[in-house]
Amino acid sequence: MTRHIPPAADELEISIIGPGRGECVLLHLGNNAWCIIDSCIGRDSQEPVALEYLKTLNNDVLQGVRLVIASHWHDDHIRGLARTLKETPNASFACSSALQSEHFQKLVSIADVPILGSSGVTEFNSIYDVILERQTQGRPRELVTPLYAVQNRRLLFLPAPGRPFPVSVIALSPSDLTHTLALQQIAQLLPQVGDRPRRIIPQDPNHTSVAIWVEAGPRNILLGADLTHTGRAGEGWMAVVESHQQENTAGIFKVPHHGSDNGDYPGIWASLLTPNPVAVVTPFTAKVRLPRQSDLDRLSAATTNLYCTSEGAGKPPARDSSVERVIRSMGVDRQVVEGKAGHVRVRWSMTDVQAEPVVELFNGAYRVPHLKMAS
Repeated sequence: MTRHIPPAADELEISIIGPGRGECVLLHLGNNAWCIIDSCIGRDSQEPVALEYLKTLNNDVLQGVRLVIASHWHDDHIRGLARTLKETPNASFACSSALQSEHFQKLVSIADVPILGSSGVTEFNSIYDVILERQTQGRPRELVTPLYAVQNRRLLFLPAPGRPFPVSVIALSPSDLTHTLALQQIAQLLPQVGDRPRRIIPQDPNHTSVAIWVEAGPRNILLGADLTHTGRAGEGWMAVVESHQQENTAGIFKVPHHGSDNGDYPGIWASLLTPNPVAVVTPFTAKVRLPRQSDLDRLSAATTNLYCTSEGAGKPPARDSSVERVIRSMGVDRQVVEGKAGHVRVRWSMTDVQAEPVVELFNGAYRVPHLKMAS
């Protein structure tokens, strides 16, 4: 099995790529139709990992991308997403409904003003530039109007006629309550008169992160993004489980929030997933390093099919403490970057209903040893 062989027309693919900072999910939805969720930059190529991978397949894949989703506006999840959207000319763009607000639009508009470091609003400014360029070109309406994800809204539907299997891509979040709370948080980020230029850092956009449910023929996929469990009804994973409308469970699971315990909720495993699903976690290797060993132990006790895209980038190098204090005050975050982005690829036959998913590992991705539950 080699990485550059494209999926068959009647084959479902879920590719999860994570270099240790950020992540990207690619879905092959049959007949060379694709969906891309989030973006990160390849360490060696400085190219968005989705573009890097899809270009290796050599079958005009970029023309077949139908939907690009920003799950939330943490910069480690959307670096390079504007370029990805620009090079996928037939893709619609979707993001959280909380980003439709007037306050967020103001944050994006001031991204043109020089600020220290990059941030999620800077990338969104570039995304809106791509959409504006499409408008001036007279592109179809669905390509120049962002889709705003709310709980249980279908973002993409590819019906069965003329296709090997039908597909629905459905947003599971944010909930109405979370949307309202997010608007209040975003309003607080707007700079006030007299503030010095600074990097605009989202305080807690994980609460409004867009988790995704994919129905592809008889197969179902749950993509957790960075959605967290707040412990409060109507928010996060509690709201998802409470309002879940799908009858079937998912056999593939992108573990939320880099495997952290604040992204885990027992109701996910009990209500949304099949027993022993294929679960994939992407690490986070800046500041707090995730997943911890305790996180891997917890997750591997829940499934024997746990995979991780990367073992991480190692320990940060020793640096001068005074220099680091200045850098932190500027809102700049640094990390060790080595090697290629790890890649877990799952392909699943849609013609054989008894078929099991086939998992392939590239660039340092690995299977996590199973930890049995204590009796």
